Amino acid sequence: MTQDVVTIRLLHGEPVEMREFQRVLEEAPTYAHRITGVPAGRADAQSTYTVLPQGKSYDDKFVFGIYRADEMVGCVDLIRGYPDFATALLGLLLVSEKRQRQGIGRSAYVLIEQFIRDWRTCDRIRIGVVRTNEAVLPFWTHLGFGPTGEVKPYRYGSVVSETVVLEKRLSNSACSRPPASVACGSLGASRLGGG
Repeated sequence: MTQDVVTIRLLHGEPVEMREFQRVLEEAPTYAHRITGVPAGRADAQSTYTVLPQGKSYDDKFVFGIYRADEMVGCVDLIRGYPDFATALLGLLLVSEKRQRQGIGRSAYVLIEQFIRDWRTCDRIRIGVVRTNEAVLPFWTHLGFGPTGEVKPYRYGSVVSETVVLEKRLSNSACSRPPASVACGSLGASRLGGG
């Protein structure tokens, strides 16, 4: 039996999409426990869909469903130009636990990286991995991410940890520089899950 091709689709906040997005988050209880100490909340999809880093607009936020055939099996949260103009912040790449270890996360990442390259503005991708979820580090290092040396405090409810910042440089990326008025910020508490 051949596996269905993995695709990504930009979500538009439609009710059916948001129900599927919420289901995917709820199908990753290990991730939720590692990051928050509790199961996924009933509004986590809506929160992930709408939350923005300081100084960014929805023009720079992209939330994708990861699909195998017509079934959403994962999700991605991506911010263009954060914490600086030439950086894409990958805040979440998560695959339903029943679909993990099938190559879906890796396939989705390849599609996301190409999406970022097509912007022709970002020459690196940045992620943050909370130490309580460090089991995903081999996934990210295999994809070419390495530590930046930055470690930031992380706290969510009863979970007190640190976020390890990783980065991947994109070769052959045509990156134009921002106008002087573009502000830079710092990495927020991203909560990354592997696939």
